[in-house]
Amino acid sequence: MTDNGVLPLKANRLSLAAQAQRYLVGLIEEGAYRPGERLPSENELAAQLGISRPTLREALLNLEQEGIVIRRHGVGTFIAPGYEHRLESGLERLESILESAARQGLSIQCHDLHVGEEPATRKLADKLQVEPGTTLLRVDRVLVADGTPVAYMDDYTLGTILSSGDISDTFNGSVLDLLRQKPDLQVVQVQADIVALNADAFLAKKLKAKPGQAVLLLEELLFDPEGKAIEFSRNYFVPEFFRFHVVRR
Repeated sequence: MTDNGVLPLKANRLSLAAQAQRYLVGLIEEGAYRPGERLPSENELAAQLGISRPTLREALLNLEQEGIVIRRHGVGTFIAPGYEHRLESGLERLESILESAARQGLSIQCHDLHVGEEPATRKLADKLQVEPGTTLLRVDRVLVADGTPVAYMDDYTLGTILSSGDISDTFNGSVLDLLRQKPDLQVVQVQADIVALNADAFLAKKLKAKPGQAVLLLEELLFDPEGKAIEFSRNYFVPEFFRFHVVRR
């Protein structure tokens, strides 16, 4: 063991980069490194782990894409300040992000809210199984935690299901919660796809981030009991504040 409590890695079925990634996450979760704290230099850390710098950089890149660390060119690698307050959400649960946050005692506010009717583009029409030009209600907003933007959400719902009048001053940010309050409507299934991408100028402005910063895109399509699509959303999350998982049985 090294002076900093880091054990050199040993050969096993996982690549050395994957081992380094897993081991560093373990150290962070054990409290060896705290949110906001800088990691040792790449030379030091690679030597402590007994791996090459390119292998370490691969592990750190993966950790950066997961929002666990922040790398600042010429300065160093830091544990993400929001890591300790990440929102854990299981994609197998049919619940809103705000419901997940409430269960975990986290407070999230809705900012920069825009509501309006738009004709369905061909892509949206295909998603929602309607004709192009069909009236949709668009609701886009930024979710903020402790004054920091953590997500940008963009929802499209059939205008026959949800209207601008349903979005009141008390709207908390969740379109799913609004739909589930409709007595004549049931949301029974969601199709979800999640990918990592880099923020463009628009997203960077919304999330007060740097262009090119890694974000998670969660696209969701909601269905009623008859299999009819009723709502489509694009949700962009800052990985530093969110962690998604799926329970398989």
